[in-house]
Amino acid sequence: MGYNVLENREVIDLSPLLVPGKEKRRLTIRPFIAELDKTIMHDIDMMSHLGVHVEAPSHFKPEWPDISSLDIRSFFGEAVCVDLRHKNPREAILVSDLEKHVKDGDIVLLYSGIRGEDAPYISKEAAEWLSHHIKMLGIDDTINLEESYDLMASHKHLLGRNIPIVEMLSNLDQVAGKRFIYIGLPLRIKGLDSSPIRAIAIL
Repeated sequence: MGYNVLENREVIDLSPLLVPGKEKRRLTIRPFIAELDKTIMHDIDMMSHLGVHVEAPSHFKPEWPDISSLDIRSFFGEAVCVDLRHKNPREAILVSDLEKHVKDGDIVLLYSGIRGEDAPYISKEAAEWLSHHIKMLGIDDTINLEESYDLMASHKHLLGRNIPIVEMLSNLDQVAGKRFIYIGLPLRIKGLDSSPIRAIAIL
């Protein structure tokens, strides 16, 4: 009997179900019959930023690396979900909120429990600090990535150092305050600024 590396490990799906025609962003699928073997295939029309997706540097500046150019090791590895439920609505996330939880080279997910416009935001100083210590950042709708979308400080600091950003994660309440293995691999399509992913946490 072979050894099961996932035996006694919990796997948490960090991606919500997407339903064609029901999403805020474009998603349609059209079935067709393949000529060669008469099997069913689908044409898919969707935004690159649909559902859980990972953004490459070229999302911010077209001359920066696209999703196919990034090191595959950027998208999986040891992760921590920093529990920020002590933060108040629209409060800045500071370096002091992060540094005691984050190790160099971590994948870092953030969770506050406050959804929408009232969610805490990542300060410019925290974004710059993260850009020197982590290999990927992930958020859900309880974190505002930018203090100001006119300045785009988080995008500038992180993507400018080839650190991908994952948005629209789900179920982070189940991993808040924990360390785990994160996996969320993009499609390797040349020229793409972002790719939908299926993200999981292995505890």
